Amino acid sequence: MGLNTMLFPLEQKIRLDTEIITLLNSAESTINQLSGMLTLFNQNHFITKILQTREAIESLSIDDYGFSIKEFYTMVCMEDFKSVSIPQKLISASLLGQRLIKNVSRSQHIIKSIYKELIEDNDKEIFRSKVIDKYNLPLPGEIYQLMERFEKYIESDVSYPPLINAALVHAQFEVIHPFEKMNGLIGRVLIQLHLQWKKRMVNNCLQVSSAINRNKQEYFSRLLELENTKDWNGWIKYFLTIIIDSANETSSIIKNLYRLENDGYEKIINSNSATPMLIKFYDYVFSQPIISIPHITKALRLTKQTANIVASRLVELDLVEEVTGKQRYRLYINKKLMDFLHP
Repeated sequence: MGLNTMLFPLEQKIRLDTEIITLLNSAESTINQLSGMLTLFNQNHFITKILQTREAIESLSIDDYGFSIKEFYTMVCMEDFKSVSIPQKLISASLLGQRLIKNVSRSQHIIKSIYKELIEDNDKEIFRSKVIDKYNLPLPGEIYQLMERFEKYIESDVSYPPLINAALVHAQFEVIHPFEKMNGLIGRVLIQLHLQWKKRMVNNCLQVSSAINRNKQEYFSRLLELENTKDWNGWIKYFLTIIIDSANETSSIIKNLYRLENDGYEKIINSNSATPMLIKFYDYVFSQPIISIPHITKALRLTKQTANIVASRLVELDLVEEVTGKQRYRLYINKKLMDFLHP
C-alpha cells in the first residue's frame, strides 16, 4: 500500500448520513451518562481499578493473549507475577497515556511512550522494520511519514464530533500498524485517550474491548473492509454501535458493583459484625476479589488466626464464598462481584 492510497480522510470531507447522526446522538447520550457516573470515583476507587483491569484483559483477549479476569485475580493471589505482567504493563501504559495527554502536546510522543511501556526492550527501534504482507500494510519506509501525517490529523482542528473522530483515529492507526507488535492494544488505548482529550470521558474505564470481543471477527473484518473499500460511513456506524454497547455495559457494571458493595455494608451492620478488621477485609475483596489466607495476612498484616476468623464470618454472611472445599489452601471469592464482571 503506497502513501497515495492510504486511508487518511484528509483530502475530502466525509458526509455523515442520517443513520450516523441517529447513532451519534445515542452514543453521545450513553457516554454523557457514563462520564457523569465515573466522576463519582477517584483513580484509587475499586470500581475504577476493576474496570481498568477488565478492559486490559479484554483487549489482550482480542489479540489472543488470552486469560480470563478470574484467572488474572487468581494469579495475583498466588503471586504469579510473571503471568500477570502483560496485563499489568498494559494497565500501566494506559495510565501513562492518561497522564501524558494532560502535559505533552505531541501525540507521537504519547504513542511511542505507551509502546515503550509495553515492550521489554526500550532500546529497540521504535517503528516496524519488517514487511507484513498479510494485510497489505504500509512498507516500513513509509511509516515515519505516515505517522507524521497521523499526528497532524490528530492535532488539527477537525470539524467532526469527537466520537466520530475517535473512529477515524483508531482505524488510521490500525492500518498504519507502525510497531512490530502491540498495535491492537495501543490502538484501543488511543480510543480511551482521544475521548479524554476531547473531554468526553474522565478516565480509561470504558469497556470498549469487551464490546469488540463479543464478535472480534467482525472487528477485524470491518477494518479489512475499510482498507479495501474506503467505506468510512460503514466503519463509523460500526464504531458508534461499539461505543453505545461499551458505554451501556460499563454503566451497568458500575451500578451493580456500587449496589453490591453497599448491600454488603448493610448486611454487616445489621448482623452486628462491623468490627474494623472485618470491614477492612470486606473492603479488600472488592479490589482483589480472589484471596487466600496467606495472601490476605500479607496484604492486610493480619495474623493467620484473625484472617481465618474474619473469612469464616464473611462466608456466613454470604459476602464471600470458599471455592475449594479443602481444609488447607483455601480460596475465597467475591463471587457476586466476579459474576458481574464476566463478559
